[in-house]
Amino acid sequence: MNQIPLQPSSQGAASRYGKAPGDQINIGVLRHDRGKHPVLDALLGPAATWCHAAPVDVTQTNDFGQLRSFDVMLFIDSRPITDLEDRNQVRQAQDTLELMRKRRIGTVILTDRPWQFSNFDAGVVCIPFDSPFERAEGALRALAHVRPLIRQIDKQYISMQRLGRTLQRRFEETDRELRLASRLQHDFMPQDLPQPGPFKFASLFRPCSWVSGDIFDVFRLDETRWGFYIADAVGHGVAAGLLTMYIKHAIRPKRVLSNGYELVPPNEVLGHLNALLAAQRLPDSQFITGWYGILDIETKELQYAVAGHPPALLVSNDGTLQELHGEGCVLGITADESYSNESVTLAPGQRLVLYSDGLEPTLIKRRPPMPELPEFEPAAVALLSLPTDAFITQLRALLDDSPGSLAQADDVSVLTLDYVQA
Repeated sequence: MNQIPLQPSSQGAASRYGKAPGDQINIGVLRHDRGKHPVLDALLGPAATWCHAAPVDVTQTNDFGQLRSFDVMLFIDSRPITDLEDRNQVRQAQDTLELMRKRRIGTVILTDRPWQFSNFDAGVVCIPFDSPFERAEGALRALAHVRPLIRQIDKQYISMQRLGRTLQRRFEETDRELRLASRLQHDFMPQDLPQPGPFKFASLFRPCSWVSGDIFDVFRLDETRWGFYIADAVGHGVAAGLLTMYIKHAIRPKRVLSNGYELVPPNEVLGHLNALLAAQRLPDSQFITGWYGILDIETKELQYAVAGHPPALLVSNDGTLQELHGEGCVLGITADESYSNESVTLAPGQRLVLYSDGLEPTLIKRRPPMPELPEFEPAAVALLSLPTDAFITQLRALLDDSPGSLAQADDVSVLTLDYVQA
């Protein structure tokens, strides 16, 4: 009997991962009849010193203790006598092979109908039923040699599956937490914007992820004055969202006195907020732009201050566009920054538009150095002159129709103040 020795170059790999050339291979023989086969006779004969072959009772293949001792299986798919026997044999063979797969034991099948076993693509090798012993020996040696490596890969695969399930649970937990954070952030935003006197506030809020780095608010200061602001923390996501919550609770529009209170000018509001943020010693990449204003509904005067935020747009009823500039650096860098206090008197029909920088690509085609007026997109000029409700509706549609709207790069927030004509 001719043996097929392993190549010398595989000696080290065989010793490490599987059977070394001199080791004896334990072969389990599966068959559904008692007929003889030349390969089986050779395996059970005295000349087969490289292996130990033993029959396996098909009815006992669920005994793991019996299967554990085998390195590889030989299945002899004998020709059936009747169609009924054929179907039973194929079904029983497939059940047996499935058990071998679960036990990670390779199987060599001697068969003339390999298509019956095509669903077993791993660990199963089909060779012709009348193959010579040398071919069967080579297949048995090869499967026995790689079995430990396959088991190692299989364990790694199982570990990866376990890791995948763990990551899936973590992702689901993170998704639930982000959904909750998003809902809480929306609850912090103004739900019903006021309409004080002849003025009307409106807004649009579009985070690019669950949590936004933008925030705005409108609140009453006294009988005739209203405070409002918009702020944009750099970036987006959880870190930026946490900064917006800090901003909402850190803004102090009033100063308590011994006999009452006084309103804090916009530049001092931003200065105080800047000092608080700078004291937190945020990382260099974390800063906030902001705009804060006070509207007097009797005098129609608007006082405001800017901290590195895009200038507010003032739109007249004839379509004229004007930017309201102010002096001041972004918030949170150094504590001793100063901000200018600006003012403008609003006229009937005018609209003030505050926006975060996520909207700039939609509105502005080219921005020269300030204070020069930028070149606006043609569609933006007509859009800014629409009535309030139509403006918000059309702006939302424009953002939805823009390229990349399903994965926008930045948060978009808009807060408008309209001086409604009588």
